[in-house]
Amino acid sequence: MALRRQLLALTLLFTGTSLWAQARPSCQVIPRSLDAMRGCYRPLLVFSPGAGDPLLKEQTASLDAAADDMMDRFVMLTPLVPDPKAYATPLDTPYALLPAQEIDSIRARYHIPVDKFTVLLLGEDGKEKLRSAKPLPVDQLNALIDSMPERKAEMLRPHAN
Repeated sequence: MALRRQLLALTLLFTGTSLWAQARPSCQVIPRSLDAMRGCYRPLLVFSPGAGDPLLKEQTASLDAAADDMMDRFVMLTPLVPDPKAYATPLDTPYALLPAQEIDSIRARYHIPVDKFTVLLLGEDGKEKLRSAKPLPVDQLNALIDSMPERKAEMLRPHAN
């Protein structure tokens, strides 16, 4: 009887842990649009004139060096470049490559010309939280996200990131 209780306790413990490892069970692991990210992730939109842009490479590298922080905060790196297939994807940071039509729509929505580098952080609600013309330092990104009410609630959950 004691063994059954221990097994049940272990099962509940590990099941609970895995449930909090993703934004929500209903969220797409690889979203193909901003709409699919809403309520699931905090998209970090990185607009760049090309996949070889040094600013894009700098932003990608800094996020990849802090991949655990990005995963803990449900940040979804979303590079918006003319040719997404040419983009050198990060090793560990969660990212989404969107279809060309979606990229064009997002550029128009946020009024970002094709030749400009711009970084936008969107909240889980889809609203713009930060805009920058240069790569964002991870510390600044973490501090802003950690100040958001949704993130504070996330940190109170059992087994929170």
